Amino acid sequence: MRTSLCLSAIAAAALGLACSGDKAPATQGSAGSAGSAAATPAGVEIFVNDASVATIPPAQIAKWPRLDTLVPGDARKLGTWELVTVQTARPKPSELAHPSSNYPDMVPAIFPGDGGAPAFGMFDAVELAKKGKAALREDHVSAIRIKVAQGGNRGQNDDGGGAAADPTKLVVTVKTKAGTTTLTGEKLLALPREGTPGNPDQKGWRLTALLDAAGVKAYDHLVLTDASGTNLLLDRKDISDTSVPFIKLNKQGSLRLRVWKKAGDGWNGAGDLRGLAAIEAR
Repeated sequence: MRTSLCLSAIAAAALGLACSGDKAPATQGSAGSAGSAAATPAGVEIFVNDASVATIPPAQIAKWPRLDTLVPGDARKLGTWELVTVQTARPKPSELAHPSSNYPDMVPAIFPGDGGAPAFGMFDAVELAKKGKAALREDHVSAIRIKVAQGGNRGQNDDGGGAAADPTKLVVTVKTKAGTTTLTGEKLLALPREGTPGNPDQKGWRLTALLDAAGVKAYDHLVLTDASGTNLLLDRKDISDTSVPFIKLNKQGSLRLRVWKKAGDGWNGAGDLRGLAAIEAR
């Protein structure tokens, strides 16, 4: 009997161990199961005269688009914009009245700002092409409302109508007796800029900076040609400290050249080309 009881006890113990060994260990939850995925920055809704016209997704914002390219064609002339209201994370939206008048040489754009969230800025055309610094900036933008003038002729002659070319794609052909070279948009945008004669806040390049970049050292005459085929002839004497051919990147993404001549304490504009495309040194 004692032997039988002992065997029964041993069997029970063995059975208990077997059951205990078959028990699966407790499963621990993964470290991230209680957390939430990082929020993806939302798009920006665009309104024109209180009507929603577009919602710009993050993928498009990442390309730094000009705001005037994102609205219908009849609302693209910047001179007709009376008020731009920018809704941010702050309770009170920011307002910019008559952006074309208050920032005459700048263009509006949206871009990835603080933490990748949508931002709005007014940019010098070169700074925008280089994805550089905005002169005016608002971060964490959720909506932009544009009030466009109705009727009348205000702003109808404005040259910033949303059809701007990509400045990095510009090409200026430079022809000399030694051969022909090209200045690409990327090379041009990398050149240091200086203030326009008589208006130092407006930046651009002296024509001589382009000639130096193209390796042009000797010439008696220059024939400058724009995209339409219009020519402007300059003699060597037309380029001096008191006669300065000066080039700016305009709102349309073209290279506008004007010759500034010293007149007393100021400067007067002379020759004018709206889309410099070629230079021939003779």
